[in-house]
Amino acid sequence: MSKKVFLKRSVYCRQSSTLQGHIKLKAELNRTFAKLMNPRMNAGLVMLHTLLAPLKGKPIEPGDVRQAVDDIVKEREVSKQSITNVARRLEESNIIERTKGYSVNYGYLISMLLHTTMELTKRMNDLEDEILSLKDQLSPSA
Repeated sequence: MSKKVFLKRSVYCRQSSTLQGHIKLKAELNRTFAKLMNPRMNAGLVMLHTLLAPLKGKPIEPGDVRQAVDDIVKEREVSKQSITNVARRLEESNIIERTKGYSVNYGYLISMLLHTTMELTKRMNDLEDEILSLKDQLSPSA
């Protein structure tokens, strides 16, 4: 076997292996998600939220946040008051905590995203069922 053929075959095997890995991962995620969407899993979701709640990011000083925002915006400097107002609104939403600087409530964000994803999935499934029902109503009877 030539070196060129061996390399092509090696790349194909790696790509095939990676693809199979992605397929297995997707199937596993679908199974886990289906379990989480089970109506009997409400207590499990509360437990998951409780376990995730303590996950918080490292505190960052307000001046560092203001400088980072200024670097991103570049057109104008963001006032200290603007950063404080935005931080207050984020804190009211439970997304960040302001104690010794600003820290992200990762656990809350993960729980919120999981809940939103589950709600959207339920809505999408309901819409798919409705579309199938409408198709059945519109199709000519046999």
